[in-house]
Amino acid sequence: MRKLVHLSGGALLVAAALGSTTTSAPAQGALQGQAQAITNATGGKWSAMAWSIKTGQTLFDINADEPRIPASNNKVFSAIWALDALGPDYRFPTDMLVTGPIQNGVVRGDVVIRGSGDPAFGYPDFEKDPMRPLRVMAQQLKARGVRVVEGGVMGDATIFGDSLIGPAWPQDTQGGASYYAPRVSGLPFQRNLLWITVRPEGGRVVTTESPAGTGIPVVIQARVGGGRALATRRPNGDTIIIRGSVARQGRYGVGVANPALLAPAALREALIAEGIEVRGPVRTGKTPENATLLHRHFSIPLGEMMPKLNRDSDNFFAEHVFKAAAAKTLGQGTYEKAGLASAAFYVREAHAPNGQLYQADGSGLSALNRTSSRALVSALVYAHRQPWSNSFHQSLAIAGDRRGSMRSLFNGTPAEGKLHAKTGYIRNVRTLSGYVPTASGDTVVFSLLYNGRNTSGARGAQTQLGNLLVNYTGR
Repeated sequence: MRKLVHLSGGALLVAAALGSTTTSAPAQGALQGQAQAITNATGGKWSAMAWSIKTGQTLFDINADEPRIPASNNKVFSAIWALDALGPDYRFPTDMLVTGPIQNGVVRGDVVIRGSGDPAFGYPDFEKDPMRPLRVMAQQLKARGVRVVEGGVMGDATIFGDSLIGPAWPQDTQGGASYYAPRVSGLPFQRNLLWITVRPEGGRVVTTESPAGTGIPVVIQARVGGGRALATRRPNGDTIIIRGSVARQGRYGVGVANPALLAPAALREALIAEGIEVRGPVRTGKTPENATLLHRHFSIPLGEMMPKLNRDSDNFFAEHVFKAAAAKTLGQGTYEKAGLASAAFYVREAHAPNGQLYQADGSGLSALNRTSSRALVSALVYAHRQPWSNSFHQSLAIAGDRRGSMRSLFNGTPAEGKLHAKTGYIRNVRTLSGYVPTASGDTVVFSLLYNGRNTSGARGAQTQLGNLLVNYTGR
């Protein structure tokens, strides 16, 4: 039997009468006392737990059942749910369709590009030329003898619903205008940013946009001269404003208000480049049921995206993967339903304890996210035992490794190169959860969640706790 538990801000936790795989007798050994002393020194509120894979015993437990704000440790839940729901070999499809017949080289309707939430679509880290998949689509139409599209190009992002930013995102995300947290779309393209090249020309500032033809307003308020320029969008507006001074050419990426316009604009650009006339505009909408599928682009495997999500702590990938898991489970990836579905999954499959986790978003940006350290340990133990375990382990940052978010953590300590985990940091929150091999040959699953003002002290405490575990001999 389940019940709903209300948190502040209207969030909900799913509670169910199921036990946890990490429930055991209270920790009473030497590690418990040492961990308690380390965490006591920082002040603030901790929820911390370490659990032995070999013995099934809790090594330390400090308020392990008390939910805290997890920051980017929330990405652990998004990654595991997606790997379980979709599988590491899953490839996101992006479809090109037409809404009418092709007659004498003319598409008697619109060309549609329909997304499934592929965060890697047109993403520079995975596609050196973001336009390549769009060119392939255009070439497919040209190979069918198409010379004219009577309608326009429509983008279908409806698989993710209408909510484009997570609930209670911080103000510095600027309503999805910032690079680090762009808006979320069922039809992503090049990180949902409009790229604007700014240059001085003939005593004035001129711009070009990529992709072109989106219809997104770009207003130039900058002047020619020394200094620097800024490209911004107001959180609740769609107009991009160029301010400041422009002495030489520069390029800026701005998260747009309606990201589903980007891919159809890029496809229209590719069609024109292939000599195909497009008579209608770029717009968004839902694909008609009688539309004909002409081409399907497949993404790289989900497993190859996971390091971007966990190791690099990329919010954009986390949000899209979270919503994709919800779409697979529920038929549509909406924030409103995804959090409850995620919690229900962890209670049912990972035997997470009653009412101790809720995902308001996929990345951890939202202050409404909650988890206890025991719920995170339960999820990590579950992931460790799955057929796709290697994909998940390899996606985590490694202590002291310059490639990820732990590049400056555990350097020169026994845990360097051994401990692998997910980091998390927002204002008044510092978290770290993952795995560490011990001196006794065991693997310990741990979660160290701190909420309080002393985040620098919490970082030092987490370093001490990680090394305490790596040196553990089992005695």
